Amino acid sequence: MIVLPGPGAEGRRYYRLPLAAFFSPTIVAVDFQGRGIYMLASGVINAGGKSTRMKFNKAFAEISGKPIIEIIIDKFTPLFKEIIIISNEPELYEKYGYQVHGDIYADKGPVGGMHAALSYASCDNVFILGCDMPFMDMRIAEFLLGKLGDKDSVVPRIKGYLQPMSAVYNKKCLPRLKYNLETDRLKLTRLFEELDALIIEEEELASFGNLDELFFNINDQEALEKAALIAGRA
Repeated sequence: MIVLPGPGAEGRRYYRLPLAAFFSPTIVAVDFQGRGIYMLASGVINAGGKSTRMKFNKAFAEISGKPIIEIIIDKFTPLFKEIIIISNEPELYEKYGYQVHGDIYADKGPVGGMHAALSYASCDNVFILGCDMPFMDMRIAEFLLGKLGDKDSVVPRIKGYLQPMSAVYNKKCLPRLKYNLETDRLKLTRLFEELDALIIEEEELASFGNLDELFFNINDQEALEKAALIAGRA
């Protein structure tokens, strides 16, 4: 086991990695000059969904005075090789200095966002997180990436429901996503049946903490008020 500082001059994050990880081109990269080590994967924030139940864009809903989009960016920065934001309103996110791309297939829901994420990512492996999930633990992202292997995707299932907006995908998914988009096969349950997907049950994730809170998403004002209570206990 080797312990190395993560990105940043102060080593904000420390990675405990088996020696074998340093011989895998898909797990980590080591940069002793600057960032330290980071996952050879793209971190994508899906901000393309319509906030139909919110009075404003949920990516900018504030928790403890900070917009959710910034909370997620702060979590992604030490971990991933690159950060990409998928949104059909790119002008809202340009100030953050990261790549911002819209859907290639417009108005196709989450499948369109997943396709865009994989199309624009420079890495083969991509972790996608919804812009309304402020409490996701990045150890879960690392865990899912470590499980990917030769699979197309690794997706958690919490309380019987798949979590496609907190999952890992490989670019091998692109042909299936493209086909489904062009034929309007947009049901996510069908998609994961067609992909070679590894489903991670909640028992495998229980050690990371309260899964109801980690996978909590903010879709309305009531959920935002609950999020404030969760953050206040942290």
